[in-house]
Amino acid sequence: MQTIRQAFTILRQNPLLSTISILGTAFAITMIMAIVITWQTKYADLEPEVNRSRCLYFSAMHMQGKENKDRNNYSTPSAAFMKECIQSIPEVEACTAFTTADVALVSLADGNNRLKVDAMNTDPEFWKVFSMQFLGGRALTEADRGGDMRSIVICASVARKLFGTTEAIGQQILLNRELSRIIGVVKDVSVTAKDAYAQVWGLYHTDELKVTGWWSYLGGKTIAVLARTPDDFPAIRQGVEKRVKDVNAGLEEMQMDIMEQPDNIVAHVNHVWANVGPDLPMLYLQYGIALFIILLVPSLNLCGLSNSRMQQRVSELGVRKAFGATGSTLIRQILNENLVLTLIGGAVGLVFSYLAVYVMRTWLFTNSQNIGTAGDFSLSMDALFSPMVFVLAFVFCLVINLLSAGLPAWLATRRTIVDSLNDK
Repeated sequence: MQTIRQAFTILRQNPLLSTISILGTAFAITMIMAIVITWQTKYADLEPEVNRSRCLYFSAMHMQGKENKDRNNYSTPSAAFMKECIQSIPEVEACTAFTTADVALVSLADGNNRLKVDAMNTDPEFWKVFSMQFLGGRALTEADRGGDMRSIVICASVARKLFGTTEAIGQQILLNRELSRIIGVVKDVSVTAKDAYAQVWGLYHTDELKVTGWWSYLGGKTIAVLARTPDDFPAIRQGVEKRVKDVNAGLEEMQMDIMEQPDNIVAHVNHVWANVGPDLPMLYLQYGIALFIILLVPSLNLCGLSNSRMQQRVSELGVRKAFGATGSTLIRQILNENLVLTLIGGAVGLVFSYLAVYVMRTWLFTNSQNIGTAGDFSLSMDALFSPMVFVLAFVFCLVINLLSAGLPAWLATRRTIVDSLNDK
């Protein structure tokens, strides 16, 4: 408590310098935590993609001629590839193939109330890999593939626009002019959920699971593989490689190249091109350099402010040394006092970072896949208020405090008692 009182006394004695110091810290924390929250939103286990840490992904496929190496076909994998090379691996708990959400047209069965929506084709395993919050009805199952009418799941906002309510189970609508029955209504999925996002979900045809030639392994799908634990990743990779080798042995003209896949979540999100994999070392280096600069530049500026405050307290430090206070004791007290101001700035910066990420959310999370989508870029409360965010905010406050106040405190305590007491 004495340290806190002393810190607020310094704040009242030097309101301008203290305010500038707090705002400088807040600015640094705002930028740092904006990066952290963005990282959490993209890569952490967040609803509905609650299994990102246990998932491996295939989003590209290369077919190359066995004899003519100049014959290349770069595309995306198919449901048939998943069935032949992934599903039978013992360490795989579940795996799903799905299309990227694409524009579709829905309307009431009589053709009225037309809406443009983002629709996805997937399979029953999709609901095991991703965790949707159902407001009514159920998920799609294998039994829904048959029948005289297509079964679909829609999100709450589409249900409200079509029927004025989310009570839409059993209703029939036209999806791209095909009569479809609604069997489930789920909570809206944010566009920030790269793989799970859509507004309407249906099942792809079982013919896509059949192999009729090498072209059957190309099919416009992304595949998410849910492992029982992350420790099973090596076994899954080895199992896929073995099965790909077996498939290639039976192909005559072409052979599959999975291009060092499957990817973990970070590689998957940054796997943009079908023919080029992500450069993860460069990605981590860019983040590291950004954090270093954001920490260093404000700390150097705050260091000058701290030095100015130290110059005003040299006589006080000399008196304390005269009464027996050691240099380490004085440095520790100065750092603790400065930490109080740093934490105030950190709290302000954390609030500003929430506002910054919210205002810039569309720009931060828009990519080539989701540009032009109809959904909302809503942010998960788990990403904003997770314990990790608060712990990292506190850690960065400690680092800024040490960098900005450590050197001025050390220099001030190295002065002799006589010099300190005679300082004007």
